[in-house]
Amino acid sequence: MVKPISFWAIPGNRNMLLFFTAKLASILCSGMFTFVVGLYILKLTGSGSSFAVTMVCGMLPRIVLAPFAGVMADRMNRRRLLIYSDLAAVAGLLLAYLAVSLNGVTLTPVYVTLVLLSVCSTFYGIAVSASLLQLVEPGSLQRASSLNQTAGSIGNLLAPVLGGMLYAIVPLKLFLLLNAAGFAVSTLMSIGLKFNPAANPADIAERNKPRPGISAAQTRHPVFAEFRGSLAGGISYVYQNPVIRSVLVIVFWVNFFVVALNVVLPYAVVQNLSLSSGQYGTINAMLAAGMLVMSMLLTVRRQSSSPTGSLIRGLFMLGLLFLGLAVPLILDLSRTGAFIYLMSMLFMVGCTVMNINIPVQVYLQQSVEPAYLGRVFAVVETASGAIAPAGMILYGALVDRVPSYLLLAASGMSILLVTVLGSRNLKQGSRKEAQQKLEAGMRLHS
Repeated sequence: MVKPISFWAIPGNRNMLLFFTAKLASILCSGMFTFVVGLYILKLTGSGSSFAVTMVCGMLPRIVLAPFAGVMADRMNRRRLLIYSDLAAVAGLLLAYLAVSLNGVTLTPVYVTLVLLSVCSTFYGIAVSASLLQLVEPGSLQRASSLNQTAGSIGNLLAPVLGGMLYAIVPLKLFLLLNAAGFAVSTLMSIGLKFNPAANPADIAERNKPRPGISAAQTRHPVFAEFRGSLAGGISYVYQNPVIRSVLVIVFWVNFFVVALNVVLPYAVVQNLSLSSGQYGTINAMLAAGMLVMSMLLTVRRQSSSPTGSLIRGLFMLGLLFLGLAVPLILDLSRTGAFIYLMSMLFMVGCTVMNINIPVQVYLQQSVEPAYLGRVFAVVETASGAIAPAGMILYGALVDRVPSYLLLAASGMSILLVTVLGSRNLKQGSRKEAQQKLEAGMRLHS
């Protein structure tokens, strides 16, 4: 008689459940803290500029520290990095609890804790992305990447809901303790993860490899110069790989034009279409709902044999959807008709975004050498995050001067143009990469 295999006996299943729970707890706690702290700061100061500082405190550390997080993810044990990131968040929240208990609610400990959690989230997120290949088998990469995105979507969807409830019923001190408990749960889940040691030799070789201008002693004793050399090595790796370089350029420019969704669409919905703020909130929630649904579907769908092909198809669809967002501003639709139309469009945009993000993650996991995964993901995150503020400034300056439908249509056309040019560059890069591998093979056998 064949004994059935337990779900927990399969390391990949066990790891996926543990890292899904850990990621969900981490994202949920970070999102709730940012949401609740924003409300408390607005209540304390009544200042919109202070509220804007809250957004900057949450965004800036991700942009500035992502390269360093990538280096750390490649140079140290990634499991430990996950655990240390969550433990630092727990410690920061407990210190904030102590400060609030002794001195009451003031801005300084709140801002400091917000920055600390953003730093911890940056290191945690890049470590997770770089670790997937060590947690599951290659054939389960799409499923793992989908679960990773699903955890983020659920966390981002529930964070404002649960945060608003907790803000209304519990004091800030108790909220800080509850948040610390959530990060403690994430820590325990990360402790239970079992990493595949197959990638460790490459990591060790990369860490111990002497670099130009750096002595062996410096390599064994990390200093700033070594970090700089390691980071430069990651950037050089991206630059020398034509396909990865093309993907990075596509991500960079698409993120610039997608910002129209955050700047132009709210203005168009409230000012041009005269919909209520509640209706806009519902429309915006459909974006997260679409991302969640598609993430869950991709966990059971067969892994694509051509992630770059899925990327191009997704980008083409995204460009068309942005063109479609301009339709209610051109046609004479009723408020109800415009509301229903935009809800369906944002749901499809959310689905399409996941059809873009997950193939990119799968491709990078499959093609990047394990010793460089952390730095490559850091470069991608830095490039996509750094361009967003520039897009916000540009669209913010144009939205009062240019009709909203023109801005949305121009964004859609720009995304389609990036897709066409990016597709051509990807094909050229694939041919160049194949030629490089052929030449390397010939040199090896000569």
